[in-house]
Amino acid sequence: MAAKIAGNLEGCNVSIIVQQLQGAYERGQLKNALYQYWAQQVPKIFFTSAEVAISTQRTPDAVQSEEKLSRDVLFEPLEWFLCGGNPAAVFQQLQSLNNPPQLCGKVFKVGEPTYSCRDCCADPTCVFCIECFNKSTHKTHRYRMSTSGGGGYCDCGDVEAWKQDPWCDIHKQGLGQQSQNPIEKLPPDIAARAWEVLKIALQYAVDMLLWEQMGGLPQDLEPSVPQNTYVTMLFNDEIHTYEQVINALTKAINCESKEAVEFATVVDREGRSSVRYGNRKSCDEARTVIQKSTSSVRSKPLKVEVMHTSVCAHQAFAQKVLNWLGQVVNHSDGLRHILCTTALQQPPTGDPCVVERLMLADTALWKTARVQCHQIMMGSLLMDQESKKQFSVLYTRNYPQVQKDFMADDHDHGVSIISLSVQIFTVPTLARYLIMEHDLLAIVIRTFLDQCASCRHGRYLLDREKLQKNFRRLQFPLLDLKYVLSMVPDQWNDQLKRKFLNGFKIMVELLTSMQGMDSVTRQVGQHIEMEPEWESAFNLQIKLAPAVAMMAGWCATDKMVLIDAFRIVVKALLEIRGTADTVKMCKRRVCDQEAIVVDYTVSREPVSIHLPICRLLAGLYLQLGKHGLTFNSPELYGPLQPPSAMDLLEQPLRTLVMIAQVHAEMWKRNGYSLFHQVYYYHNVRCRAEMQDKDIIMLQVACAQMDPNQFLIALLNKFELMNWIEDVTEKGGSATDDLLRFTNSLVEEFLTFLIIITGERYVPGIGQVSSEDMVRREVIHQLCISPMAHSELSKALPENHKHETGMEAVIADVSTFKKPGVTGMGRYELKPEFYKDYNPFFYHYTRADQSKSEEAQLKRKKQEGESTACPPPELPALSKEFSSLVNVLECDVFVHTIRMVLRRVNSSRSRSWTEAMVHRALHLVGMALNEEKRLYQTSPYIRFNFVKKATEGGSNSLYSALHDLLGKPRIQNHADLLTWVIDRFDEVKDLKDQKQGASDAQKAKKVSSKSKTDAERKKKAEAARKRREKILAQMSDMQKSFIRDNLELFEATGTELSSSPSMEVEGSPMVVPSQYPVAVGPDRSPATHVTLTTSTCILCQEDQEVAAGNKCVVLAAYVQRSTALSKSRGKVLEDPDKYDPLLVSPDLYHGVHTSTCGHVMHADCWQRFYEAIVAREQRRALRFRHILSYEVDRGEFLCPLCETLSNTVIPILPPSSTIQPDSVSADISLSFSDWLDGLKKTVEASQRAMMKEEEDKMESSDDMPVLSPCPLPSITKNMAEMAAQGFQQLFEYMTETGAQAPYSDSVKEMMKLFSRATYTNMLHDPPLPTKFGLGLDPNDDDDRVPITAWGTCAYTIRTLEWLLRDQGKPLFGSLSSRQADCITALVRVVTVSGSLSDPQTISKSALRLLSALLPQEPMKNIPCILDLDMFFTLVFLHVTISSLYCDENTAAGGTIRGVALNDKHLMHLVTAAHLVQILLAANFTSADTPMDTEETAEGSAWVKLFMAVRKEAGVQTPVVPSGWQLQTYVRESVLPFLRCSALFFHCHTGVQSPAQLQESGVSEFEPLCQYLALPADLSSLLLQNSGADVGHVVPHTIHSKWCHYPGIKESLASGPASLVKYPVEVNRLVPLPHDYSDVINRGSVFTCPRSDGDDSRAPTMCLVCGQMLCSQSYCCQTDLEGEPVGACTAHIYTCGAGVGIFLRVRECQILLLTGKTKGCFYPSPYLDDYGEHDQGLRRGNPLYLCQERYRKLQKLWLSHSIPEEVVHFMEANASFATIEWQHL
Repeated sequence: MAAKIAGNLEGCNVSIIVQQLQGAYERGQLKNALYQYWAQQVPKIFFTSAEVAISTQRTPDAVQSEEKLSRDVLFEPLEWFLCGGNPAAVFQQLQSLNNPPQLCGKVFKVGEPTYSCRDCCADPTCVFCIECFNKSTHKTHRYRMSTSGGGGYCDCGDVEAWKQDPWCDIHKQGLGQQSQNPIEKLPPDIAARAWEVLKIALQYAVDMLLWEQMGGLPQDLEPSVPQNTYVTMLFNDEIHTYEQVINALTKAINCESKEAVEFATVVDREGRSSVRYGNRKSCDEARTVIQKSTSSVRSKPLKVEVMHTSVCAHQAFAQKVLNWLGQVVNHSDGLRHILCTTALQQPPTGDPCVVERLMLADTALWKTARVQCHQIMMGSLLMDQESKKQFSVLYTRNYPQVQKDFMADDHDHGVSIISLSVQIFTVPTLARYLIMEHDLLAIVIRTFLDQCASCRHGRYLLDREKLQKNFRRLQFPLLDLKYVLSMVPDQWNDQLKRKFLNGFKIMVELLTSMQGMDSVTRQVGQHIEMEPEWESAFNLQIKLAPAVAMMAGWCATDKMVLIDAFRIVVKALLEIRGTADTVKMCKRRVCDQEAIVVDYTVSREPVSIHLPICRLLAGLYLQLGKHGLTFNSPELYGPLQPPSAMDLLEQPLRTLVMIAQVHAEMWKRNGYSLFHQVYYYHNVRCRAEMQDKDIIMLQVACAQMDPNQFLIALLNKFELMNWIEDVTEKGGSATDDLLRFTNSLVEEFLTFLIIITGERYVPGIGQVSSEDMVRREVIHQLCISPMAHSELSKALPENHKHETGMEAVIADVSTFKKPGVTGMGRYELKPEFYKDYNPFFYHYTRADQSKSEEAQLKRKKQEGESTACPPPELPALSKEFSSLVNVLECDVFVHTIRMVLRRVNSSRSRSWTEAMVHRALHLVGMALNEEKRLYQTSPYIRFNFVKKATEGGSNSLYSALHDLLGKPRIQNHADLLTWVIDRFDEVKDLKDQKQGASDAQKAKKVSSKSKTDAERKKKAEAARKRREKILAQMSDMQKSFIRDNLELFEATGTELSSSPSMEVEGSPMVVPSQYPVAVGPDRSPATHVTLTTSTCILCQEDQEVAAGNKCVVLAAYVQRSTALSKSRGKVLEDPDKYDPLLVSPDLYHGVHTSTCGHVMHADCWQRFYEAIVAREQRRALRFRHILSYEVDRGEFLCPLCETLSNTVIPILPPSSTIQPDSVSADISLSFSDWLDGLKKTVEASQRAMMKEEEDKMESSDDMPVLSPCPLPSITKNMAEMAAQGFQQLFEYMTETGAQAPYSDSVKEMMKLFSRATYTNMLHDPPLPTKFGLGLDPNDDDDRVPITAWGTCAYTIRTLEWLLRDQGKPLFGSLSSRQADCITALVRVVTVSGSLSDPQTISKSALRLLSALLPQEPMKNIPCILDLDMFFTLVFLHVTISSLYCDENTAAGGTIRGVALNDKHLMHLVTAAHLVQILLAANFTSADTPMDTEETAEGSAWVKLFMAVRKEAGVQTPVVPSGWQLQTYVRESVLPFLRCSALFFHCHTGVQSPAQLQESGVSEFEPLCQYLALPADLSSLLLQNSGADVGHVVPHTIHSKWCHYPGIKESLASGPASLVKYPVEVNRLVPLPHDYSDVINRGSVFTCPRSDGDDSRAPTMCLVCGQMLCSQSYCCQTDLEGEPVGACTAHIYTCGAGVGIFLRVRECQILLLTGKTKGCFYPSPYLDDYGEHDQGLRRGNPLYLCQERYRKLQKLWLSHSIPEEVVHFMEANASFATIEWQHL
């Protein structure tokens, strides 16, 4: 296709075109010449045929060809003409003329890391790119890390974005450069051409992008040969889903679902896609079908246009022109300046300039066109200060229209022109200029009002339908308003004041329209029928609150602005009051005090929770004191009538009383909507501008009123007049509900008094700072419980910069406790701050209050302190609020408290509760603290609570307190009562004028208090001793019981004993009397030979584990694995041809088995599993839900621990309990004779096979079939003594006629387990077992038992890796479930050889021996470099006993002495492994430590090394030293020895050596001794002086190993193709320490199927390190006919169906197992507070926690990912709804 297009291009010689352009330029006709050239060439390059026009058929080659042609034909001539020479040289010259840049201006890509300095940024939108940040001083500051959504740019060098250090080291170089017009630096000829070229190119691009006549082109772009071809262009929106688009396309263009998915992906990514190519009619038909398919009542249809291909071609070229302009202006500041001037220049016709046209037509463009327009604006206009200013003016002028267009648009904010607001409005000088000159504040607020409200009778009314439906788009003007107000002006001028107040007035209009929203009336009798909509008002409140607070902050900086703003708000408040119905007043009298109050019953009248005008007034009032103003200052109101205190009090009091009644459960019938409103009213997101402001307003009113009148007004509003007048008690007619409501309201009323008088930690009310306020918040949160940093941050309110101020105080009040491997770091409150705890802290919820009280009570009891939580000492009030304390001494207050206490003393009274008493005592304590503080600091202030409380004698409050002493009714508050009385006496003493009497009373009081404290401590000590005595008695009884029933403890247990002697983690180590040996006739006896007893977890019956008894099984999980693979990415391509007997040493494929360790009877398990299958089959299809296990794959959950399982392992008794190995000890057969007999067997079998092949002429592709010769035919060629020993050894092992002692159920379970390993290794998905759906795998396949042997070897190898990775000793470190697993596996494997077909086992043994003892090269028999020796050892151990079986030998014969065979096998296989190691060695130097002498063993290894490599014909450029080679060999052979020791330990039950039960000791020699190997392993291959000749493998054997076909080829391919020794443990990929490096890597990753576009969800495989495009339709592939995501597809090539991934942008771990199961897991990246940050919401710097990453490593290496996934899915129901296959 590319060649065809290139062939159609005529006249494309660059020099000719440049000459033509130059001539046209000189004639003043450059535009016409360019347009004519483009008219001819553009349609030939773009959209020339169906293959190019249809988006999904644009292959990467086609895209690259199109790019090259457009570059060569269209842009290269233009650049040559612009530069007047070679563009590369000229652009480099122009770049050298630029001043070093002071601004970075790097435009961020999606997902790129950004950094904001929390200490220095002007607002949170100011960010650095990673390069600038790493070169700046801000790296040592507190900073926030995040990922860019695209569209922003780096603010490095912007002095207004940073309080200090605005430049990084890179851009500091631009400082001090002389400012000069950059155009003047350009060569004059280039500048002249640039004015023309850039203007024409920009005009062309904009004209074509905004072209509306889709059927044809402008006249000057019409081609000479018109075409009649069209495309159906489908456009993107954010309304229709992928599925809707796919369904519509399959109907419209008759495509397959896969192709429709590709179309939908292109539409979503680029904003449009051509889906049909042809004539006009066919394209119109496709458009009609798509629109009909996607239209509905709720949404409009998809936008579809039929476009002429030439229009599409020119629009595609226009996009490339914009990209080209961006690239050109990056070369030169002068060219950028020319482009900016051109774009902002208004045409002489008066039409809008190019930039304004793009602004107003933004919503008409598709996604990629929008993004390119925005990028050219950011890369040019916003990089030049003057151009940025002109752009901002244009943007402000068109702001209402742009926002209106956005409201009607269906694209996201990120691809809209309004997303550029943040680049303009956050610049302080620019924002103030726009406010002063263009009334920006008024425009923004008015725009919002016009979109969501209507004006009636001069007042705006919010349109609830618009708010509810479109608030997601409506909120952006409010966000812009926050940007504009982000920096408070340092200086004011008259114009700024005037325009700010103009905007402030409109803001007040908006708040006035919100005043009284969603008012509710209490439902009585009947529950509300329909829940009212309430979310819109709160959404508006949440988004508007920061702007309102910031406006108040602006007002506070200038006195006149504050006064004018205060007047505006007061006027609005008075107008609201004036427009209301006539206020009814009434008189109320309490305790000889009278007050006129508003007669408004909250429980019967409508009340609103939204009072923004009152709250704004409260915020402004707090600022008055900064300018010496008070509420009564005459200049504050001007012509306005000052509002009365009752005007300030009424509205917020109604709201607070309603909330109190909600807490008292009086509004239950109003439904959940009201409860949700009350919740958010108290919530940390809203309370600063709602609850807190209401309380401030009441405190303002209280400070202006007589305290008695204030309390009467409160009692009246709380509807407690009858309670205070004792009507309820005297009448005795109160119902239970009324009494309950009244008591609850009294509690709320008293709590309200505590808040009004005690909440002083607000600057302006109390003499405190902002830090004091935050400190108090932190203290009270930590009094609930120790908290993590994130939990504490969530509990604190944020300012507009998203700062809580916590960091400034947290270190002073708390101690940070670092986290462990799990959990989070937590802050604990320092003990000295517990005294500041207030149980009635006003930001506590009821749950918080209860938790905090419990925590403090528990702490005090543990420390032996008084359980009282007295009121803390409070700071002094400011001058304006100093009268607040008078509430605590007024007559009504004293009377109220006295009444509460009197009713407690009355045995008949029902009008009291413990909570009421608690609050009353707390209030008394507050009054006493206040009197003490005032007496000590301000004795001239009269505060006489003590005097009033003691008046009245026996009826006084003081007497009532004393009457409560010892009352059981208030036992819970006895300590608080004691504290209050003591504080009462203390304050009385302070004010007593008689010093002597006072001293005596003090002494008496101190003596009494000391006595009380001493008694309390004595009781606490006695209680402690009593507890210790009881615990000691219980311990003695427990030990005595164990001693008396020791036999019972040894004989019973609910779990299977790990093995006869398998050491588990934490078990005591048993040291044998002599050094144990586990291999050979001289092996040590097993430590335990008794049978174990297990308890079935299903029927709870005990069962002795014996061969003939009922079978007991372990629930197990068998899974394919590549965790040990040394060839990552290599997969099992053809399972039918896979040979599991001859295992490759790279272990690229294996089967792992694990168990939870829980025991069941086989028949109990079978019934349990059949019940699960039946239950799932009975379940109706529509009711089936995604389970965490798949029954059709044989999966189930352990009935006890719910661990994922898919098979069972039978539990067998130790072999020593069935057949004692005593006969083989009498057999005398040397290693050389044993080896000679096996060699003769292999030779004879090969000869027989070759003769048979010649006779039958079998195909060369068939696997050779070796059949062993009869035993007599072998022994007849051996010496007499050797033949006799050989005959005896193998006759014992093939004794016929004996029956295996195992029951049928044991045999059946062994077959079942073998089937499970077979199906998991060779089939995907695994085939169901017999007990699943009744289908059996191929039991006749000879590979079925072999896979069971393989899983045993693979599991042991895995455990060895796991122990080595963790640095644990080989024995004593396994968990009980791991020990149970490998013990059961080894016993099953060692027995399975005798229960399988003897001839099949015999043939397997012969094939293994053919590889170890090669005689003649054979097909499909690998060389020793391609053989894993531990697998070979295990397989030979199982099969060699049946080597000489024939067709007359029955399965099930008893296996007797194998010890001698084991010893000889161990020597032979170890020798082969040593040759492997020597052949694979790759030394680059010969090093020997200076103090090391050469040993005989070292010399022997050098001799062997040279000999072996010479035999193999391998060059040896570097000969290692003896010490170096000896060390290398020992380290390389150690993993094999460790695995062998584990295997034989489980098989024989011989106790492990003590040296192997400790960490940090040399394992080599103990392992050799335990395995009956010589300490000098070279003696297995080379005869040393004094060595045992009988154990040396003859030279002829290792010579054949070295000459076997394939050896030279493997060695010649280089070290990379060989398994490297020593074999290292596979680990997850190394991750960078700083998470920003991970983000940076993810940001440069492009989707492999999206033409270089950024991936939306880059995900890294932690196994291989590959980056994938996850959770996206673009990268879906078919797996077994089902579309799956990139991660799911990857796990089947990398992890055998199991994967562990890092989701880069979400900073979370993804665990997948299979197609349908997965979970999200915490990331190993933690911040300084020990917390992970999912989604990077907090933005704290994240660093890799090695402990957490090692935990993930262990999870992966131990094959526990499926188990972990299932546990997460069982615990989290939401995981079951996620379509994991699409990730």
